[in-house]
Amino acid sequence: MEDIIQSLDNQENQMDEIKHEIKTNFVHIWVQQWTTRKSYTIVEDMPEDIDLKKVVRAFKKILKCNGCVKNDKQGKLIILLQGDKRDEVKDFLLSEGIVKEDEIQVHGH
Repeated sequence: MEDIIQSLDNQENQMDEIKHEIKTNFVHIWVQQWTTRKSYTIVEDMPEDIDLKKVVRAFKKILKCNGCVKNDKQGKLIILLQGDKRDEVKDFLLSEGIVKEDEIQVHGH
């Protein structure tokens, strides 16, 4: 009986690891409302081999907005851009080949 319970626990742990891997394989893009008229776009879970400062510099130039790279509460690096730029960010990431279409999740549409 204990072997069955231990086997089930191992399977649950493996499923949790798989769910975590699936969840973090996406680049998440969403907008956060700051005031009634102002908002900012958050880009999270970018590939680790990408230099985020260069990407932010390109975003600032192309999208004509301010932006920065920050650490979130979990210690991961995220990109913050002024304004609702979800569609533009998605188009840029796809056109530059940074991520594929099925690796992007745009939230809030």
